[in-house]
Amino acid sequence: MSAQDEEAAKSASDANYPSTFRKRFSKQWLLGKQLTELDDWGLSKDRDQPTPTLYRLNWSINWHTKATLQAQRWYTVIKVVEVSAAASIPVLIAAGGDSFVTKVWIAGLGALVVVLEGIEQLKKYAQNALLWGQGKESLKREYYLYKGRVAPYDSPDKHANEKTLGLSGRTDNWTGGDEVGSTT
Repeated sequence: MSAQDEEAAKSASDANYPSTFRKRFSKQWLLGKQLTELDDWGLSKDRDQPTPTLYRLNWSINWHTKATLQAQRWYTVIKVVEVSAAASIPVLIAAGGDSFVTKVWIAGLGALVVVLEGIEQLKKYAQNALLWGQGKESLKREYYLYKGRVAPYDSPDKHANEKTLGLSGRTDNWTGGDEVGSTT
């Protein structure tokens, strides 16, 4: 390969970098597409012939995992930018708060802090991350109770156990109750 060919290949790879970065960022950071394409994910290897109930349970656990991760990431990014902008305001005031340009920067950073806090309050990333994480752990708990044949999945009838698993909307941690349909 000649030096000219190597330079052409390098410039082609450099020109492709933004789209490669964007794809990697979108796939690994934003997770939006992955959250909508859950049907493409395979089941765990420990299940030979999964039933629709176990498939749906696995799907839900995967969704809660990805949604929790995405909410945590957005919360972290918003807070880091918000704190950085808020911390730079006093520095700009001390450095040269009398010039017009500095005043514009200070006002812009102040507005950025307010907008980011508003977005975080509207989207509730921190609360959603906690709720989705709790939901994932509750689903995993139900799965392990089912696999261990512990009550309410201790019936000798496998289909009755799967029906119970499919209907178990037990949300002890979410509703504050102990049973399905609890009104407490």
